[in-house]
Amino acid sequence: SNHLTDLYRKEEVVTVTAAGGAIQSPRFPNAYPRNLQLSWKLLSPHNTRIVLEFDSHFALEEPENEVCRYDFVEVEDISETSTIIWGRWCGQRVPPCLTSKTNTLKVTFKSDDYFVAKPGFKLNYSLLDNSPPTASRTNWEAVTQMDDAPSLLAPAVTDVPLTAAALDQTIAAFNTVEQVLRHLNPDSWRQDLDSLYRETAMYRPRAYQHNSRQNK
Repeated sequence: SNHLTDLYRKEEVVTVTAAGGAIQSPRFPNAYPRNLQLSWKLLSPHNTRIVLEFDSHFALEEPENEVCRYDFVEVEDISETSTIIWGRWCGQRVPPCLTSKTNTLKVTFKSDDYFVAKPGFKLNYSLLDNSPPTASRTNWEAVTQMDDAPSLLAPAVTDVPLTAAALDQTIAAFNTVEQVLRHLNPDSWRQDLDSLYRETAMYRPRAYQHNSRQNK
């Protein structure tokens, strides 16, 4: 039927190559249409992972009581045995950079039949070679939002989040957050430092908030 309240649904499979690429809400950077549910399944070659970075121009309909009920973009990490939801974002808070655990990510964008916003979102994706001995990157949760950090801390950092004790031991030699970020992420530590002040606590892992309270 052609009722205005019907969702327009579309799914697309995107092959991620070394050249990288981008996906975006329709009409970006202008206001996106209503009643959409668009999904992109990002597939990269075996033994690689996918890095996602949101454009800083980001705005969807605001959340209600800090929950993205209406318009949102969601990222899921998909394997044969499980699905991890990295997050669901809306409003004007730019989502963090993400590095997948597997070679398959699903990005879903939904808009309802009410308010729309501009510019929507744009998401750049790139390929990360996961094969040894190349330095791989950690996932977002492991080092409290210091995204895309080379695994200088421990070989296991790509598989399991560091324990608080191991992380404390590693960073004990540093005096400032800036030094920690430079060590973890020499290529983009300035952006990470900026993002620590830009992001809000609701998007940080609990461990990060807990450590922040302890350090005050």
